[in-house]
Amino acid sequence: MKLYLIPTPIGNLEDITLRALRILKEVDVILAEDTRTSSKLLHHYEIEKRVLAHHQFNEHKTTESLVRQMLDGTTMALISDAGTPGISDPGFLLARACIQAGIAVECLPGPTAFVPALVNSGLPSDRFQFEGFLPHKKGRQTRLKELAKQPFTFLLYESPFRLVKTLDQLAEYLGADRQACVSRELTKIYEENRRGTLSELASWYTAHPPKGEIVIVVAGMASNNSEREESEREELEKETFCYEYPRPAVTADIALLKSSDVGHSVLLIERKHPPFQGTWALPGGFVNEDENLEEAALRELEEETGISSVELEQFHTYSDTDRDPRHRTITTLFIGKADNSTSAPVAGDDASKAAWFTMDGLPTLAFDHEMILKDVKTKLGL
Repeated sequence: MKLYLIPTPIGNLEDITLRALRILKEVDVILAEDTRTSSKLLHHYEIEKRVLAHHQFNEHKTTESLVRQMLDGTTMALISDAGTPGISDPGFLLARACIQAGIAVECLPGPTAFVPALVNSGLPSDRFQFEGFLPHKKGRQTRLKELAKQPFTFLLYESPFRLVKTLDQLAEYLGADRQACVSRELTKIYEENRRGTLSELASWYTAHPPKGEIVIVVAGMASNNSEREESEREELEKETFCYEYPRPAVTADIALLKSSDVGHSVLLIERKHPPFQGTWALPGGFVNEDENLEEAALRELEEETGISSVELEQFHTYSDTDRDPRHRTITTLFIGKADNSTSAPVAGDDASKAAWFTMDGLPTLAFDHEMILKDVKTKLGL
């Protein structure tokens, strides 16, 4: 007994996976959102199975019966008209009921309209929110007001008949100059990805009524004003580094190195506090009044990575002339060497992660640590 959730092409029949085709041929029953629509796909790939209708108008009535059949040993596959079941399509109720009944549920990877629309848009995709369809009446204005404050990209599904109305309302609540992209007929011959401001897009589709399934991708509030965002970041950085600590600030950083068959690696931490949240850096920090440089380095290493009892050697002191003049920080770098007896790093204190990176595969680094590690690599011949 098992339920498979199988994504189907959103336009181009060639976009279905080989595994999806195999499972559709192996299951006992196929549940389809619209049996007529799904029959085109099944006939194209010569799949002859018992097909039952399972859609938003009958899923509350049929779910219990389908679960009983699966408990009796029937294996089923759920497909929607296009895309992944459960994403703005039936699937959630049946999947939840199966899980509650102890029936295995497996969702295959595959087509989903909002992913190519997001990537095609050219808008930030490191964080995003999928909204599906907006409420038609009740709660629509409330949701639009909430979306106006979203700091990251969000996506909507919309019908061609309501597209202009939705774009006009988005422009009203989010601002006419908010950047967006309208994607329609994805993967089909007449695919279109039109980018511009919300007001520009509303004007275009008023003059050119659209057809086909539509995804609207809208920039978040922060990404819509990069100059203001950069200014706020600089002010926060200035406040944190220029006023909180007496100047010039004295810090101690550690380049903990280890050798292996793949070469030399260095231990880095991912910062978890603003303004450098999410960036990678060497362990280290400010020196307290009651400790010397090496004591501060050992304390920071243990607090941020959980590693202690490491012998350190002072490598170099980087003064104001070497560093970003805004920071006015004097840093002393210590070198340490890890071996098989060194404990595994555990993130703590100012770190959300602690990990080893090869010297030839470093991530983007905060502060001027990229310059410092280049110095280390050159002087130590790594």
